[in-house]
Parts: sequence; structure tokens; C-alpha cells
Amino acid sequence: MKNKFLERAFLVGVPWVILFVMVFTAYLPIWQGSKFLLPVSVYDPRDFFRGNYVDLRYEFSNLKRKDIVVEISHGKTYQFGDTLFLDLAKDADTLHPVGIYDSAEKVKNIALKVQPRTSLTENNTDFWLVSGLESFFAPEKDAKEWEKSLREGKVFAEVSIAPGGSARLTRLVKK
Repeated sequence: MKNKFLERAFLVGVPWVILFVMVFTAYLPIWQGSKFLLPVSVYDPRDFFRGNYVDLRYEFSNLKRKDIVVEISHGKTYQFGDTLFLDLAKDADTLHPVGIYDSAEKVKNIALKVQPRTSLTENNTDFWLVSGLESFFAPEKDAKEWEKSLREGKVFAEVSIAPGGSARLTRLVKK
């Protein structure tokens, strides 16, 4: 009798514990991190298939080698899923990319975890990166207004970046 109760409690409790841990770790950057503004580039502002999710692009979504410092492993090919660290320098009240590294220890300013969108090596001239900050849900009544503001270049993403480089998009800001 006692074993059946413990077995059922375990089977019911484990999924809830897993869900709790997933939600808790998703909110850690918001609780531990500092808030910064990232300029948002114009890109297809509404995704036809997902509804009112605003699809965002940043300065670091496509970087040119000549504009940044690149210090990644010699001879290694990085694929989507591999973690790299973007060095973001604060300029006035926004962040701008200054380098890309293969470890957080090399970052001199603010570290942001990123992944290559396509395979890349140290010899690439273009670096296509994703950070997990590319989607924002906008209610239908606000979606058209965001679209207009994005075209005018007046939108900034407010992100919380934790010390380890993990980040979460908290809101969009019009300026």
C-alpha cells in the first residue's frame, strides 16, 4: 500500500517538478540580470504563420568581421547549437557589438550568449547569429503600431542579461 502511494506520488510529482524548474530557470536572467536596450533592426515585423509575434533582428544578427574583434578556436567549425559569446559595449543607453569570443572569460564588457545561425569558422567574413531574443508577442491591436515604429527605426528591445550571458527579452520600447 505504501509503495503504491509513493509510486503514484512520484509519477504525478516529477512532471510538475520538471515544469517548475524549466519556468524558474527561464526567469533567472530577469531576476539576476541587468536591463539594457538593444536597437532593433527592421525585419519582417509580423510572422504570417505565428500570428502577432514580432520577428526581431539586431545589430548582431549579421556582423561583418571588419567591424568586430573575432577570437574563436582556430580550425573549429561552429554549428547552430554551439555557444559563443558576444561582447557588447554600452554606448549612451544602448548596447552595441564589439567582439565575438568562444568563452565568456575573454569578454571585456557585457557578455551575451549567442549561437551561429549557419556554420561558421574563424575565417568567415559574415557572422549570422541568433540569441533567443528574436520573437516578441504583440497583441493584435498593437501589432500594426509596432510594425510602423519598426520601419521608422524607433524601437528598442529591453533585455535582462545575467552575468553568465543568458538573456531574456522583457519588452519593446518606442523612442
